[in-house]
Amino acid sequence: MRLLHCVLLAGIFSAPLFAKPLTGFNFAHKDWEVACDNTGTCRAAGYGVNAGEISVLLTRQAGPVQRVKGEVTFAQVENDIPVNASVNLFIDNRDRGKPIAQGNDRFRFDDAQVTALLQALVRDQKIEISLNGQRKTLSSAGVNAVFLKIDEYQQRIGTQNALIRKGESDDQQVLKALPPPVINAAPMIPSAREKPLMPAQRQKIAPQIAAQHTECDDWDDDATPAEERQLTLIELDNTHSLIQTVCWRTAYNMGYAVWVVDSALKNAPELITTNASSYADGKITFFNKGRGMADCVSGAEWVWDGKSFVRSLEYSTGSCREIVLGGTWMLPTFVSRVESQQEKIADSAALEALHHAVTERQKTDPELDLSIIADRFPLKGKIVEFTLSYNEDSPQPTAKPSPEISDDEWQAFLRSSISAESENGQVSYTLIDLNGDGKRDLIINSYVGGTGLFSYTGVLKRSEDKFIAISGNADDDDFGLPGALFSENGRGANQWSQWVRISGQVYALWFNGQFGEDNLYLLRPFSTDDRVPAVTVRYRYTLDVIDSAEEGQPLTPPLNDKDRTGLLKALDVMQDHLFKDQSSDQQTGPVCPIPPGTSAENAANYSTGIALHYVYESVAWIPVWLNDKCYIGTVASHHGYYRNGVDAEITLSSPDEENDVIGGYAISGLRHVTSVKSSWKQRESDNGVP
Repeated sequence: MRLLHCVLLAGIFSAPLFAKPLTGFNFAHKDWEVACDNTGTCRAAGYGVNAGEISVLLTRQAGPVQRVKGEVTFAQVENDIPVNASVNLFIDNRDRGKPIAQGNDRFRFDDAQVTALLQALVRDQKIEISLNGQRKTLSSAGVNAVFLKIDEYQQRIGTQNALIRKGESDDQQVLKALPPPVINAAPMIPSAREKPLMPAQRQKIAPQIAAQHTECDDWDDDATPAEERQLTLIELDNTHSLIQTVCWRTAYNMGYAVWVVDSALKNAPELITTNASSYADGKITFFNKGRGMADCVSGAEWVWDGKSFVRSLEYSTGSCREIVLGGTWMLPTFVSRVESQQEKIADSAALEALHHAVTERQKTDPELDLSIIADRFPLKGKIVEFTLSYNEDSPQPTAKPSPEISDDEWQAFLRSSISAESENGQVSYTLIDLNGDGKRDLIINSYVGGTGLFSYTGVLKRSEDKFIAISGNADDDDFGLPGALFSENGRGANQWSQWVRISGQVYALWFNGQFGEDNLYLLRPFSTDDRVPAVTVRYRYTLDVIDSAEEGQPLTPPLNDKDRTGLLKALDVMQDHLFKDQSSDQQTGPVCPIPPGTSAENAANYSTGIALHYVYESVAWIPVWLNDKCYIGTVASHHGYYRNGVDAEITLSSPDEENDVIGGYAISGLRHVTSVKSSWKQRESDNGVP
C-alpha cells in the first residue's frame, strides 16, 4: 500500500536550536500518537483500550504560557452520537464533570479537566469517559513516549510546564511559534474540464514525460485500460495547463501523476507529484485511505501560485481505530496560509475606499468621529436576523423563528448543532450571503459577559447541507462559539463593530481605540489571515482641561499658575513618548531627579509610576512639579475614549515615600488628526493590544 510520505525527525532533538523553517513529524507508540507541524503546534491523539469506542485529542501550540487543550469524540462508524448526548469524565471513578459539547460529535474539556486528565495519563490512573451513562476506558499505553516527543520538539524539558519531564526553569526559552508560510493563490480558470490530448500534442509531450522516470506502474501496463492510460489536459490559466495520467493503484486508492506545462507545449513539463487524487480550481488534492472503510486517511494539497503548484498541506487523521469514517482528527505535519490574489486585490480596493472615506470626513470634522464612517457603507442584501433563547439542558429549537428563513436553511441550521455560550441565554443570528456565492451564510453573536463584558462574533459558511466553520481559529474554544472572527471587550478596551459592504464584499468593520490612535480593521469573514487591511488614525490632544478627580471637589493637590503651566507642558511633551510607541526592551531613565545619597533600592521608585487597574490604558509617566518638588504622574486613559474631549486621568505619587498617592486630576482636551495611514496590520486581541 502506498501511503503519503511523512518526515520523521531523526536526531533533531539533540540540537540546541531548531533550524528555520521547522520540519513537522509524526510518531506513534502503542495507543497514542503525535503530529507536530511546521508552526510548532503539536497534536496528540489517544484511543480506548478497545477499538471502536473513544478517542481524545490534546493540542498545544509552541511558545511560552501555552496551555494544553483537549477534546473527546466517540465511535460513529455504525451509529451517530445521539443529539444532546450526556458526556462525563471519570478519573479513578471520581466524576470530574461534563465536557462542553462542540456540535454533536466533539466535546471539549475545560482547563480543570485537562489538568486532571494530563495528571491521570502520566500516573496511569483509570480514565473513563461516559456517553449517556456508558463508560469507555481511555488507554494511557504509550502516552509517556508521545508526551516526551512533544516536550522535546517544543523545548520544554526541564521547565515547569513540561508534560513529562518537569523542572524548575520557566518557559521563556522554549520553542517560539512560527507563522505558517503564506501562499499567494493565483487566478485560474474555474471549473476547467479535462480533455484528452490531441494526437500531435501527445506525440510531442509523451516522450518528455517518459524520460522523467516517474516510476508510474500503470504507464506501460497493458492490463490498464487504454482510456485510463491516456494523457489528459486541463487549462490552468491563459498560459499554463495541467497534464495528468494514472500512475499507480492499490486495493483502496489510485494516484495520478501531474505536470505543469506551458499551453503551447514549448518547454519541458514540470512534474508536481505522482500522488494526486484530483484537481479543481487551482488545487491538487491527494486523499489516501489507510484501509477500505476509510477510518484513517492521509493526504496533501498543492496550490497554484501562477508559476507552479506549491505544497500547502500535509496531514493524517490518526490510527485506524474504527472511530469516524473519513478519519478521526486532523493531524497535520505541514500547514500554510493560502491567500487569494483576487481577494487581495479586492481587499486593497476596499481599504482604499475606507481610507478615502476617513480623509473626506476629516475635512468637515477635524476631531473625526469614526463611528459615522461605517454608515458610508451600508449592509445591503437579503438579510434575516433572529434570536434564540437557550436554557441549560433545553432541547434545540425545532420551529423556524422567522418565515423569512427558508426550509432548506432551517434544516441546515438544525444539522449544524450550533453551540454558543451566552450569559443571558440568548444568541443572535444573521443570515446573509457573506462571500457572494449566492447562498446565505450565518453570523453568530453572543454576549458572554465576564470581567471584560465580552461579546463574541463568529461566522459559519453554508455548505451543501449545513453551516460550517472554516476560520481555522485555534481559539474558537476560548470564544465559546464556532467560527470565531472577533470579540468586543466592553470594559477593558475601547471597541465596537459594524457589518459593512464595500465594493460588493461584506466585511466586519472592527474598531479598536487607544490613547492617540484609532484603528479600523476590515475583517473578511472566512479569511484565516491574521494580518488584515486597516486604516490607522493618529491624533494629538490639546490637553488644557484640568479638573478635580472627584466632581465638585477642589483640585487635590492644589495647582498654582506656575505649576499648572508646567503640567500642561509636560502633558504636551508626553505625547511624543507614549508607552505604546516604545519597544518592549527600551530603557527608560528616572522620571524625577534622584536625590544624592539615595540607595539603589529606593532609586527605583524614581523611574516608575503606580500600577493601574486593567480597565485603564497606561499612557505614560511624567514629572509633575508642585511647589518645586517633583512627583511622578501616572497618566491613564479609557483607551482613548473620546466625547467632546479625550477621557484621561493623572495620578500623582511621591517617589521618596514609596510612591504614596497624594492625589490626582481629570484631564482632557480636543484632538486633531496628525496622520491617516492604510496598511496590513496584525489584529489586536480581546484587550486591545497585540
